[in-house]
Amino acid sequence: MTRVARALAIAVAAVALFGAAAPTTTTTAAPAGDAFYIPSVPLPLGKPGDVMRAVPIAAPPGAHAWRVLSHTRALTGEERALSSIVIAPDGPAAKRGRVVVSWAHGTTGLADQCAPSKDPQVAVNIPWITDLLAAGYVVAATDYQGLGTPGLHPYLVGESEGRAVLDAARAARQLPTRAGKRVLVAGHSQGGHAALFAGEIAHEYAPELRVLGIAAGAPVSDPGRFLDLTAASPSTAGFVLMGVSGYLIAYPELARMPSILTPEAAVRADLAQSGCAGEVLGGFAKDDVSSLFARDLRENVEWARRIAENVAGHRPAGAPVLVWQGSADTLTPPAMNTEYVHAACAAHSTVAYHVYDGADHGSVLAAARDDVLEFFAARVRGTKPRSDCG
Repeated sequence: MTRVARALAIAVAAVALFGAAAPTTTTTAAPAGDAFYIPSVPLPLGKPGDVMRAVPIAAPPGAHAWRVLSHTRALTGEERALSSIVIAPDGPAAKRGRVVVSWAHGTTGLADQCAPSKDPQVAVNIPWITDLLAAGYVVAATDYQGLGTPGLHPYLVGESEGRAVLDAARAARQLPTRAGKRVLVAGHSQGGHAALFAGEIAHEYAPELRVLGIAAGAPVSDPGRFLDLTAASPSTAGFVLMGVSGYLIAYPELARMPSILTPEAAVRADLAQSGCAGEVLGGFAKDDVSSLFARDLRENVEWARRIAENVAGHRPAGAPVLVWQGSADTLTPPAMNTEYVHAACAAHSTVAYHVYDGADHGSVLAAARDDVLEFFAARVRGTKPRSDCG
């Protein structure tokens, strides 16, 4: 038996033991480099989360990791490929199977080269990875639709991000990870937005998964407000161009309308789709955002509607939520996420809100570490969650 066949046999045995649906695709020897991310045409048959191929990658000590290509579903209903990584601790698992922590990353860009899974050290660079593995969790980390794989990434489109988070967790169950049906979701910045939407859509999109809790760090809970804030701040105009590009990708009717950008900005906007975040931010660092737009987004009914439907918190969260936020964060400031908490509470969600004095957008990851890990442990134990609602 070849190594690939042996790995597949182990995966199928683990799936049978812990109750996941058997994969409908066949894992074969995977091409190397960027070719890994290119699926066959047409796509092999499969449901969202079904694994097409997986290869071992460098893992933290005491764990195994894979780069994975699986199925997902675009908002248009088309089946697409999704790349992710999965990391599992060695050793025995509980009878019910390991809990999956599905991690959603912050902004990296829209182009294929910006996919986090292309980093050779990605499996050791995920925040808190040592702690998560020590607690016995399987960690799945999506690239999101269009990062690495064919097509462009629908940046800040909540349902697309949320589907990718859930489909990465599904894929983790089809590998020899001993993963069960219980899932915790975590994300930071753009990933916080993804995490919130994963919880909101999980019951409908992935009903076989049991989402126990969502930990959203400095989330872009309101993309419209976020784009307004970055438009008014020096050196961050690139976020606005990435946001516009992401919506044009996700919503074809917007692309058929007259351009909201000036002719000069429309030409330069190619950078937002071809570069990674640092390059895009640098390329527009000296621009006044108002000079890039021919008209206000909010004046167009369709643009306003699409922006509004990507605001988190206006439907039930799907599981208890912990929002972790730095008081000194100017990119996704506390006021924006206070509004999310008010909206989520009004939707009868259970939300705890932790603001860390002096922490900014990046340092909140370290500040919140202990509280996020304890929130996860409490959700697995079944402890009644704290709520700041009411």
